[in-house]
Amino acid sequence: MKNKITRKTKYLISLSLFLLAVIFTLGIVLTMKASNAMKSLIHDRMLDISNTAAAMLDGDALESLTADDADTPEYQSALKTLTYFQDNIDLQYIYCIKDMGNKNFVFSIDPTVDDPGEFGEPIIYTDSLYQASLGTPSVDDKPYEDRWGRFYSSYSPVFDSKGNVAGIVAVDFSADWYDKQISDIIMSIAIICIMTLTLGVFIVLMIASKSRKEYLSLYKELNDLSNGIEALSNELSQELGATVGNELLHKSHDIESRSFDEMNALGDKIHDLQEYMRKQVTIIRSKAYVDESTGLENRTSYLSYIESIDDCIQRNEIEFAIAMFDINGLKEINDTLGHDVGDKAISKIAEILKQTFENEKIFRIGGDEFVVIIKADSNDIEKHFNLFDGILAKANEKDDLVVDVSKGFAIYDNEYDRSYLRTFVRADYAMYADKKAYYETHRDRRHN
Repeated sequence: MKNKITRKTKYLISLSLFLLAVIFTLGIVLTMKASNAMKSLIHDRMLDISNTAAAMLDGDALESLTADDADTPEYQSALKTLTYFQDNIDLQYIYCIKDMGNKNFVFSIDPTVDDPGEFGEPIIYTDSLYQASLGTPSVDDKPYEDRWGRFYSSYSPVFDSKGNVAGIVAVDFSADWYDKQISDIIMSIAIICIMTLTLGVFIVLMIASKSRKEYLSLYKELNDLSNGIEALSNELSQELGATVGNELLHKSHDIESRSFDEMNALGDKIHDLQEYMRKQVTIIRSKAYVDESTGLENRTSYLSYIESIDDCIQRNEIEFAIAMFDINGLKEINDTLGHDVGDKAISKIAEILKQTFENEKIFRIGGDEFVVIIKADSNDIEKHFNLFDGILAKANEKDDLVVDVSKGFAIYDNEYDRSYLRTFVRADYAMYADKKAYYETHRDRRHN
């Protein structure tokens, strides 16, 4: 009997150590996923601000401004727009940047009252700034420091009527604020993990020193440990807006009621812990790659996907087309009917895109900008566009909220396009040409 108890104790110790390793490993995974998800949420917020500001500026006017144009209506209009964002949005600085070529960038318009960047004053180079100069909005992954402080910045291109980048809107956010958002969530998870691991170590010591009579008490302590894991998961769920039921707790009670062998019950318990934590990791991953308001894939997913496309382009193993959609007059909707109605307009277009491009890759890459990446020729895309127009027309007839959309597409040419970006720029130009034609017949809604 004594040998039997000793052998069982060894099994329990081994299982307990395994459980601690699982807790520690999953704690690290959850911390990394939570940090990445929080960064994604912050980046999306930063890009929303810079994209919105860029969309409100006239690229044709911005491109021609010089230091001597400070008193012109074009300069004052752009300055007024930037000043509105500076005064009303929670950001550090907002300003316009001019691309001088060869990765040299300078200030053009800075609404800062105290110590503004002078027209022509050099801007510190970052890879994200260069990416924006090529036509793709981007956010700094690492902070940089200049004479105004230490910042992370988001950059959004301003396009002229020909679809070329006429300037760049930069929005600075304090690196201290950014880092604190990340460190706060990591700290909260770390504290819970430490508490859970401490309790686990205590349980292992109890297993090593207690007899079989105390084994049932140990098992109850393991239930407390599982509840600690559940608390960790629930806290993370609250941080990210996820909802997970108390199924682990219910399973624990079920195991206790039907098990006659404590060792088997412990094995079942560990298995359920693993399944539960896997579900949490799945939720975190979905939060990082799905736009919550529309259910479409978000910008983070889009950037990851175009990396894989560029890899395939290098191997000449891909054919694809890019279709772009942009809501016309969204600013007017927001200004006159409210942002809630504007959000409904975005959701409306998202649902129509889902119906039109079923089973295709659909991304929301900006406030009201959507990209669909498909395998199709020009005739197929025109059929899709006609289907989209038909569904939209029916939806507008039934709905008091009438929404118009500009669209354009480009098909990848393996002889001309050396990267995804070149195809994207052609699709973007086609979309803006459609938007220009729309505003020529709707001049009262121009620049919205």
